[in-house]
Amino acid sequence: MKHDSIAVVIPVYNGAADIERALASVYSQSHAPDEVIVVDDGSVDGTPQVLNAYRSRITYLAQANAGVATARNRGVALAQSEWVAFLDHDDEWLPRKLECQMAALRESPHADLCYCAHFIRAVDGGCRVRYTHWQDVWPGVRLRNPFTPSTGIVRRSAIIQLGGFDESLPGATCEDWDFFIRFARRFPFVSIRTPLVNHYESVRSSSVDYTKALPNMLSILDKSLLVDLIGFPRFHWRRRIRSLMYYQAATSARQVGDTALSLVLRSIWEWPEPTFEARRFKTLLLELFR
Repeated sequence: MKHDSIAVVIPVYNGAADIERALASVYSQSHAPDEVIVVDDGSVDGTPQVLNAYRSRITYLAQANAGVATARNRGVALAQSEWVAFLDHDDEWLPRKLECQMAALRESPHADLCYCAHFIRAVDGGCRVRYTHWQDVWPGVRLRNPFTPSTGIVRRSAIIQLGGFDESLPGATCEDWDFFIRFARRFPFVSIRTPLVNHYESVRSSSVDYTKALPNMLSILDKSLLVDLIGFPRFHWRRRIRSLMYYQAATSARQVGDTALSLVLRSIWEWPEPTFEARRFKTLLLELFR
């Protein structure tokens, strides 16, 4: 295995409209990867036809629809490189993404993962930057996931030791959160403050489909987010986490024009402290006056 070699793993499901943008961002990297592996998770929209033009440049694997966790794990299994860089088919890397991350990993040779800040391109056209410094991850990671797979590059051996992404989790909205919180308990990691990824939200994306995202996120509470907590601390964190999950669902509901009143009320009921996500109360007023 070549030292510092990189395999890019791209899971794709019905990504005919976006996969070429993702691949273009891979091929425009100032630090070229050694492998590009695309796992088609049972697309029915013409994705295989779009990818035909790239067959000489990628390793292509088609599978029956089994979910993004399974697709990522199969890509990791195929990889022959020391490092695996994940890229979702509807996201986009900036040109120096791999270069900057490999430089950060050379400076921290003990680290097994590096993630970077990223731009969130919202459905309404807005843009914001999300970043959490690696030293600030705990305990806030119980509330929010700082790790979007497209921002990460991970040592392949560590992924295998961890058992990869949990294929039993439903949907595609929390398997990365579950992966990161398990990873962070066992392996050292670093982060880069510079935004190097465009993460695109869309009405069809799982991150916006709150009707699926909310139950999926709630499903990892006991499995991952509350592990090692007992007694009152467990009760305390459970209520805070649930409050934020319901508020995030309310925000997604508003983005697609649905009513969010019941979700905001549930968020406040779970954790009524006014200083905790104070925007909830503004959202409540907006919903009351709709």
